[in-house]
Amino acid sequence: MSKPQAIDKFQLITDKLIGLIEQGVKPWTKSWHATPYQNLITGHQYTGINPILCSIDSTINQWEHPFFVSFIQAKQVGWTVKNGSKSTWLRWGGTNVKETENPETGEVELLYYKAFKFHNVFNVACIDDSNSDVKIDSLIRQRKVTISGNSELRLPEVEQFIRQHLPKTQFGGNVAIYHIATDTIRLPEYETFSNAVAYYATYLHELVHWTGHQKRCNRPLKNKFGSGSYAFEELIAEIGAAMVCNHLGIDSKLEHHASYLDVWLKILKDDKKAFFDAARLAIGATQYLTAVQQLEKAS
Repeated sequence: MSKPQAIDKFQLITDKLIGLIEQGVKPWTKSWHATPYQNLITGHQYTGINPILCSIDSTINQWEHPFFVSFIQAKQVGWTVKNGSKSTWLRWGGTNVKETENPETGEVELLYYKAFKFHNVFNVACIDDSNSDVKIDSLIRQRKVTISGNSELRLPEVEQFIRQHLPKTQFGGNVAIYHIATDTIRLPEYETFSNAVAYYATYLHELVHWTGHQKRCNRPLKNKFGSGSYAFEELIAEIGAAMVCNHLGIDSKLEHHASYLDVWLKILKDDKKAFFDAARLAIGATQYLTAVQQLEKAS
């Protein structure tokens, strides 16, 4: 009997993402519920790329709740996975270390390397709790967070977040752009935006570009407009801005020119790991920006 072929998670997730983008849907801008994506049993809130991975499947399947459990967790409380349900793949990783011998000196040295693996979970819509005393609805009520829809209350925090980084910003004109040569963000005047959220989402998008400078996260930014590398940096900024907006509790649904979507599709179709590479760099930019805020809160 032949061994079943392992699922190529990179290709599986990328194919789903391509399908959504072809429909005009960008799941990283739909990743944020009032209640964050999380494990229903433990309450662990997913971070990094995982909220986007949850959003991809939630968007495709139109799941109502942002709660997931593993197969084993469901079994432990007497739940069963409904027939025909498809799991959602989440990515976990970190830095590992192992001992290695230096061939020149013979000394034992520590080698640090990054490693990751995929784990599958199921949305609660895929779970049957009818034969268990532990009810999904009861746990959802405990985990669910009610947040005011008045985003204006949160804008002073966004202003403070931006000020902490002291980005050189010039206001005026009708273009939002980051100039690497002068390390300057250019934005239209606040009053020209349709609303406050649009202004802050745009500012944060450019702030993610700003992190790419060599004295910060050091990403290649001198890319020709319209090139694949230019669009890849835009994808990083798009995902990173969505993560920062989620961190600050504001909407991040910015519209982009159709040409960006076309190039993104080409990038994703040519390289099944491109989205994961972009997300990794976006996470690095987000961590750079949020680290300052966390240090200030701790002081």
